[in-house]
Amino acid sequence: MIFDPLEINYSKLRAYLDCPFLYRHLYVERRFAPPTPFSSLGLSVHRALARYHAGGGDLGDLMMYYEDSWLHQGYASAQQGMEFYNRGAAVLEDWWRYNQEHKARTIYWEKQFVFPFEKWLIKGTIDRVDQLPGGLVELIDYKMGFETKTPEDVTGSLQLSIYALGLSRALDLKVGAVGYMILSGGPRKVAIPYDPATETATLDLIRATAEKMLALDMSRKGNCQRCPIRELCAESPARKWDGTGPWPG
Repeated sequence: MIFDPLEINYSKLRAYLDCPFLYRHLYVERRFAPPTPFSSLGLSVHRALARYHAGGGDLGDLMMYYEDSWLHQGYASAQQGMEFYNRGAAVLEDWWRYNQEHKARTIYWEKQFVFPFEKWLIKGTIDRVDQLPGGLVELIDYKMGFETKTPEDVTGSLQLSIYALGLSRALDLKVGAVGYMILSGGPRKVAIPYDPATETATLDLIRATAEKMLALDMSRKGNCQRCPIRELCAESPARKWDGTGPWPG
């Protein structure tokens, strides 16, 4: 796939905001971050849920989708892989039971959107959209729950703000609430009413960040200790020497 600097999504924005060198590594140079147990587990669970939403079925079908979607990369040993596999299976079983008990009028699963904004094209995929009373909708993003999420996190979420814009501008839907569905530790929803007055600030942030991405402004770097490419990036003190270039440090 050809890199298009005018095509923007949340992941690109998040990567640049975290660190311009991370953005360049992932999207300009089109290289990958090494998988970790948590990233592989999260992606496996997400893919299983996407297939379940597309194909339906019962708990047995969901577990079959999980088996087919399982990613083996990123684990230190087969034992660790099995431990994480069992953890994901328990998460999906809990989610399936929760979903049976908490019926919602879901109108979209894995809904893609595209809308133009000045010279950029904003894209994204929303995990779930539920119908609310009064012609409103609620957008929900699934999170594994490796980190605690609070209503304050929802309020400050750039991801949810962009997705709300997508529903409004691309699908002509009126957003009434936004939130996360936390999967680990028993499914629970953390949601708040949506305030359309925040849209101007969201678009301003998109514009300012996208302009720097377009110019490939590398005048700062993020927190190397938390970076998924800290052992690969030449800017990181934790970089491991691959036999080329200067010796790290």
